[in-house]
Amino acid sequence: MKNKFISINEKLIVSYLLLLILLAWVALYSLYTINRISNEYNHFIEDVSMLNNIKSSITNSKIALDNLLLTRSTNYIDTIYSSINTASFAITDFKNENLPMEVYNTCTDLQNLLINYEKYCEGTFRVALSTADERYIKNYNHALKVYNYILEGLDEINNHIYQNRFKNYALIIQHNSNFSKTILFIFALSILLSILFVFVFSAKLIKHVKAITRNAREISKGNFKVSKLQVHSQDEISILSNTFNLMVEKIKSLLEEVRRKTMLEKEAQFLALQSQINPHFLFNTLNIIAKTSIIEGADETCDLIESLSDLLRYTLRNPSSQVRLEEEIQHLREYILIQKTRFSDRVEFIEMIDEGLLNYKIPLLSLQPIVENAFKHGLEGKEAGGKIMFSLIDKGNYMLIKIEDNGKGFSYDYNIKSEPSSSIGLHNVIERLKLFYKNRGLLFFYNKASGGAMVKIMIPKVE
Repeated sequence: MKNKFISINEKLIVSYLLLLILLAWVALYSLYTINRISNEYNHFIEDVSMLNNIKSSITNSKIALDNLLLTRSTNYIDTIYSSINTASFAITDFKNENLPMEVYNTCTDLQNLLINYEKYCEGTFRVALSTADERYIKNYNHALKVYNYILEGLDEINNHIYQNRFKNYALIIQHNSNFSKTILFIFALSILLSILFVFVFSAKLIKHVKAITRNAREISKGNFKVSKLQVHSQDEISILSNTFNLMVEKIKSLLEEVRRKTMLEKEAQFLALQSQINPHFLFNTLNIIAKTSIIEGADETCDLIESLSDLLRYTLRNPSSQVRLEEEIQHLREYILIQKTRFSDRVEFIEMIDEGLLNYKIPLLSLQPIVENAFKHGLEGKEAGGKIMFSLIDKGNYMLIKIEDNGKGFSYDYNIKSEPSSSIGLHNVIERLKLFYKNRGLLFFYNKASGGAMVKIMIPKVE
């Protein structure tokens, strides 16, 4: 399974995110603890305040009842009722809080006591306002007793809240103290892990960079016999190392290509030295012979000499030059014309050419040596019916050149990597195609099942 690429930037981001998540969790939990303590305290204050309001309302009703008995004024009746109702509603709201069962039951008892308290208060001021005697005192004493019971119940609830809330508050404080120690430990561990990560990460990174630097220094001195960089991490350092290895191999390949090209140029120079005859003298001589042939009425001889002249002029061009396919094919036709003079009707030359490909470039003298090999080794002993078929086919970004004959074929099959020592011309073609197309061209030699040989050249289009 192929390992997923993880860049150095992603590794650093993930590491920092993990550290930030840890610190954020510590901070959030600290805020949660502080908020919990604050909520506990606020609930305590709210409960105490609510109980004080209830107690204040009951007390106001008692004061209003006493003032009514002293002044015999009905102005205090509304105060008595409203104070009792306020206390009753407050107790109902208080019961809706999340209360222990004991406190809840006490609140229920207080509501019942308030009902009785209201009844005794009403009986007290009704009797007191309707008669001048002191018969209201009995109801007043009952109201006072219930009033005291209510205050005792409120004090009981208040004490319970103090005990329960302070107990919870103490537990939270203890938990917070323990958590503070945990926070200090986590912070210390985070710092230690960060230092360890930086040390390990930087040490690994520097190790690979030093290896690349060492190999680069050796290559700058001309020493290409360096060991390949072995980096197994899936990040930019791995890409850099692999690219460096590919670069070294590419430089080696280019140096080998330059060496081969130099050898071919030396071979071409040697061949040029072998033909020191002045080309102008040679062409002038051929022109004189051609004119003489015309004067004597030997038109075929004239055509043959002109073809030979064109053939020689073409071959004397720079061997490393590039020509259009149209020129190379025209040179091939001149060569075929000369050979047909030799073989007469024993050999037929057939062309199938895609005219749209004639302007693309090809190395000089790439086709004629192959056709020459067909004449020399394939059709030499054939008495009649010899055929050489030349095809130029469009293959998208490539061109396919096929040269076929119906001769005796090759003694063995070989491809572009073959270097037969028996044919310097074909070997030269193979090498020049490699150099010109930078190993993107393919050249294959086949024996056909029906008899004869086939040469296929697959080359990219070069304008």
